[in-house]
Amino acid sequence: RLLVEFPTLSGGAAMAAAGAFPATAAAAVALGRRPLGTDLGLAAHRTFGSQGHSPPSHGSGHGDRSVHKGSLQLGRGSSKRRIGFEVHEAPGACPASGFIWTHGLTSSMGDEMGGGWPFAGIADIASVMPVTRYDARGHGISDPACSEGYTWHAMGGDVVELQKAWRKRHVFLGGTSMGAAASLYAVLQEPSAFQGLILATPPTCYETRRKFVPFYLESIEMARKEGLEEAKRVASKKTRPPIFMETEGGRNQFEAGWKTKSAMGLERYCAALEGAALSDLPGPDQLKTIEVPTLILAWRSDVQHPLETAEMLKATLPNAELVVASTWSEIQQFPRHMREFLS
Repeated sequence: RLLVEFPTLSGGAAMAAAGAFPATAAAAVALGRRPLGTDLGLAAHRTFGSQGHSPPSHGSGHGDRSVHKGSLQLGRGSSKRRIGFEVHEAPGACPASGFIWTHGLTSSMGDEMGGGWPFAGIADIASVMPVTRYDARGHGISDPACSEGYTWHAMGGDVVELQKAWRKRHVFLGGTSMGAAASLYAVLQEPSAFQGLILATPPTCYETRRKFVPFYLESIEMARKEGLEEAKRVASKKTRPPIFMETEGGRNQFEAGWKTKSAMGLERYCAALEGAALSDLPGPDQLKTIEVPTLILAWRSDVQHPLETAEMLKATLPNAELVVASTWSEIQQFPRHMREFLS
């Protein structure tokens, strides 16, 4: 059974970044009492229309865009938990299609929207089709995971549940890093449910990932022994991708990212890293079965998101194209590439 709760939003609250739910919940809609495919955006719109109004926010030159926020209950029994989501809709977009976006490890909706990250532009895809963004389990405003943990495979299952609760004839998936991996697993779990993929900055995999796991474990040990502030200090000494050092926006990513990590708290931060340490991309034989059109977006000189992974995916997936950014200004064009791919 799924449960959707839609908080009352008005004035400044509706325009606020998705850092926390408003203090009150206006309504609870038990999807078990209606078809499972209830359109989240439509249901939110009906709730706002009768008990409050979410004024439209404005996209970057893409016309008026309305934003509806709520939470979705996933799982059963002791594994029940809520994930926070928001639906972006714009006049003239294709109502039968939808795009679900998953953020990266220790990130969140609010982090992407407020930190200068190029994926803030994901919301502008609403000019093409409605967009659902959400906080992954244990991230942002979503509840921690239960027995399933934080593996990428489990997160792929969350994407599938979200898709089932959203009545759209054509659903496309996208995500960055961890979100890209979760999207791959979702397509493998429900191949007929999705019509396309966007894989942004895919993470390390296979042998390269096995070499990287000790860094996750060291970060967890440091955080548990010394706290998140010390973990941040140690991380600040590590070399960052040169492409991020070209502009002030790129250089600010470290502080913005750690603000979000600190907000997670120690336990959720460590649990997310433990899930990443236990995860890997699907094997090549599985990847070869994914036939939907796929756009891969990558940048150079990032050991956590190596170009080699993107090139492997391009060579392995049957219907994939690859765009590689060499400068920060080219990274900022990623949302445009996404809109063109989905148009």
